[in-house]
Amino acid sequence: MNLLAVDTTGESLSLALRAGDKVFALHKAFKAPHDETLLPQIDRLLRRAGIDLKELDAIAAASGPGRFTGIRIGMAYATVAASALKIPAIAVSRLEAALGTSKGGLVCAVVPGWRDEKFYQIFRGLRPEAPPVWADPQVWQGVQAELALKHVVIKECDPTAQDLLAPALRHFGRKRRPRFEPLYLKPASYEAKHKARPVR
Repeated sequence: MNLLAVDTTGESLSLALRAGDKVFALHKAFKAPHDETLLPQIDRLLRRAGIDLKELDAIAAASGPGRFTGIRIGMAYATVAASALKIPAIAVSRLEAALGTSKGGLVCAVVPGWRDEKFYQIFRGLRPEAPPVWADPQVWQGVQAELALKHVVIKECDPTAQDLLAPALRHFGRKRRPRFEPLYLKPASYEAKHKARPVR
């Protein structure tokens, strides 16, 4: 199984490639924007692994949450490249990637945003129990207290492309995969009046 994972949602460009039973990864902040560094860095990663782009079985892209433009860059690449190669393009939420391996019970996967904001989602095992939510720092304090009362385990992580590989592999093996669409949670600046919803 040859699987390429791309995450351009943050400041660093994050790539991971599973080539057979080996994993090659890159996570680095470049001076140039992601749309300029993405293609050459993917080429370098493929050369490191000794495989050609045409040998890929699927391409996974981080669907968010994260920076609006960054989300679009990674997902646009996965869409175009997968279509040209006639292979699946798989959208993976960074919240699902942050969850990691969960054997059961309620777990709240948390991804840090900017200025102490949080993105979070509650899972039961590996299945979503509630929709993903954006919370500003003040709201998050209340959410944490409510989660503690409900004995929900909080798992906070800033996932990289390497963390996308496991959930992407799970989705690849299923008949029904997540819709390939961006996960925008934080309101745009002109929607600043939006208030985050507490956990229910």
